[in-house]
Amino acid sequence: MPGWQDPAHAMSDLSTQVTLAALDALRGARLLLHAAGVAAPDGRVLALVGPSGRGKTTASRHLGRHYGYVSDETVAVDPDLTVYPYRKPLSIIVEGKPFKEQIAPSDLGLLPLPDAPLRLTGVTLLDRDPDTDAPGAFPVDLIDAISEMTAQISYLPELPSPLQYVARIVDQIGGVTRLIYRDAVDLPALVDAMFAAPAPKAQPWTVAPAAATTGPWRCAEVDDAILVDGRACILREGTVTALDHRGALAWTMCLEGASTQQITDAAVAAFGEPHGSNPRDLMTQTLEELVAHGLLTKA
Repeated sequence: MPGWQDPAHAMSDLSTQVTLAALDALRGARLLLHAAGVAAPDGRVLALVGPSGRGKTTASRHLGRHYGYVSDETVAVDPDLTVYPYRKPLSIIVEGKPFKEQIAPSDLGLLPLPDAPLRLTGVTLLDRDPDTDAPGAFPVDLIDAISEMTAQISYLPELPSPLQYVARIVDQIGGVTRLIYRDAVDLPALVDAMFAAPAPKAQPWTVAPAAATTGPWRCAEVDDAILVDGRACILREGTVTALDHRGALAWTMCLEGASTQQITDAAVAAFGEPHGSNPRDLMTQTLEELVAHGLLTKA
């Protein structure tokens, strides 16, 4: 292969292949977050989740001089919150080069892991905003967090009861946050505050009930589904769908075998008469949207 004539290019390709092989070896056995990870001296780990280009490696470079460097790529977590470090060389974008250079953590001055068991205590969504007037960590609704993290979890559908698996881990850490920051140089102080803050209160959730075989609507078989504060999060054929309150009410009542009129009456009781709309027409539209998403069919 021509690319292998350049050692730096070869190392970049090798790093990618090793990461993919490591992820494949753990598929279905651990939660695999596409995240940077840093560890406090007592072993508490913060995972900073984000897609490629969101700044995970840059965050690792700045935070790794203050905290133990866990990974700039993947944070693997067991159900009991045990974290498995992946201290790979950092993949650094070099201006003018078509591939990333691999630089050892020690060459960047990153700290070793603490002499303590590693345990996940925080998951945050990286969000750089150079114009923000209010940097900091802010709570994220459980369904919104799962929906946003879906693309950043390797082999999510292969976990047992995937949405419940993620929700149980979030339960133990209290909740997911969004870390809004202006520049990576500000991250150490922000993360100091996150490690010092008490854990947020966990958001209650329940498992969606089994589908009935009666009624005018048939709910499609799903891989997993949870209900949170009147909303629903559904995993079907590898796709996560979040339903708002009206959609969740319609879907859960279809699970129980309810008719369109029964669902309409329940919606009016829950949300009141819709302004300027016929409630049955509005609910019919909602049901049609659920059909379009492959979640319902007419019996």
